[in-house]
Amino acid sequence: MKIKLISLATTLSILFSCASKSVVTDISKTAAPLEIKVAQEVNPVENTVVTETKPVVAKFTMLTRELYESKILFENSCNQCHKLYFPNEYSKEQWPKILKNMQKNTELSDTQIIGILDYIYSQI
Repeated sequence: MKIKLISLATTLSILFSCASKSVVTDISKTAAPLEIKVAQEVNPVENTVVTETKPVVAKFTMLTRELYESKILFENSCNQCHKLYFPNEYSKEQWPKILKNMQKNTELSDTQIIGILDYIYSQI
């Protein structure tokens, strides 16, 4: 019986000694590098001031949910074909005509146009 145990122990030790070994390392205690060098190409940039040509909106109005949705519709629809105009760039008399003409180029309903007009009026 002792011989079988010794033989088994010897066989197991030979098998374990021949098996591939893996090492688990705790990298949380590894020191971080003191300096990290970053190579970058430096291109000189000319810094010019561009004057603003659009009027500054001085009026601030809290928007209801309907006015906010109309604002988003105005910005997303009108901005697809041309630059977005500020509401105060045209008068209250001009906006209905402008929106009616632009409605022909869009798929906006009369209700949506009225909502956009309400938003514009709230900003003038």
